[in-house]
Amino acid sequence: MDALDYMAKKAKLVDGEINKWIPPGAKPKVLAKATRHLLEAGGKKIRPALALTAAEAVGGRAGDALEAAAALELLHTFTLIHDDIMDHDEFRRNVKTVHVLWGEPVAIIAGDALFAKVFGAVAANAKRRKMDGLRTAELLEVVSQASFEICQGQAQDMLFETRWDITEEEYMEMVGGKTGALMEAATKVGAMLGGGKSKEVEALAKYGRLIGVAFQIQDDVLGIAGEEKQFGKPIGSDIREGKRTLIVIKALKTAGPKEKKLLLQTLGKPVPKKKLLAAIETLRSLGAINYASRKAESLIKEAKNQLRILPNSDAKAALLAMADFIVKRDF
Repeated sequence: MDALDYMAKKAKLVDGEINKWIPPGAKPKVLAKATRHLLEAGGKKIRPALALTAAEAVGGRAGDALEAAAALELLHTFTLIHDDIMDHDEFRRNVKTVHVLWGEPVAIIAGDALFAKVFGAVAANAKRRKMDGLRTAELLEVVSQASFEICQGQAQDMLFETRWDITEEEYMEMVGGKTGALMEAATKVGAMLGGGKSKEVEALAKYGRLIGVAFQIQDDVLGIAGEEKQFGKPIGSDIREGKRTLIVIKALKTAGPKEKKLLLQTLGKPVPKKKLLAAIETLRSLGAINYASRKAESLIKEAKNQLRILPNSDAKAALLAMADFIVKRDF
């Protein structure tokens, strides 16, 4: 199964629903353009695809989780807009970022507007599915908890900027919140709306968390070893910004004095391209990039094991294929 083609088909189902919640003709015009900018720029829409597929994997239909799938994409886009402001990123998905085009105040409002629609969409899904009050509350709690964990992860990421002694355990906790929480919410919400049994719901939640962390680690790898045009962001931007990625954490732990000095003189500094490339080569020679890749592959293996509880189906095969895509993608 081609995971990318599969997700593109699921994305078409979600796009129409997104338009209902964030319509092109909303007023004021600048807010409509800013909120829709990244949504229209593409993206893999892996989170809504996970939600729809999780619903099918437990015996439901993709449509059972349609509004919630759209909500998760809105939530994800909200985090991207605000992340780009905090990181001063100028490009995302090969287009200029929202704050670059419309300024930070409009970008902040655009993110807030997206977030405002998230819980309305989830509630509408629960209402359409005729879920009782308790189940609806549980559904909203999952999304609320994921939203808070994203904030915790982002805060940890920012606090890391003042330290060079970050441990791998701290990094894993940070990305578990920043990236893993939302993918966990996608698979958990999808399974709940699809009518899954409690063991199935929890297994899919664990699967989502694991592939989410693997996704972020692969992003770290691509940010250093990927192709700029494919990745959609300048290669080496994480180094220029001094991001404490798993690659950097591993490299600083194993580097000799000379290598460590080079890295610390480069990380978070506006260095010329020659020095940036030297730092990348150092990370490679220390085995840190390969270490991160192997870690991501290990998480994916663990995630796929979670799916053994599910009966064989096309949806299960799609979940397995999406897990493999996480570590094999080049963008």
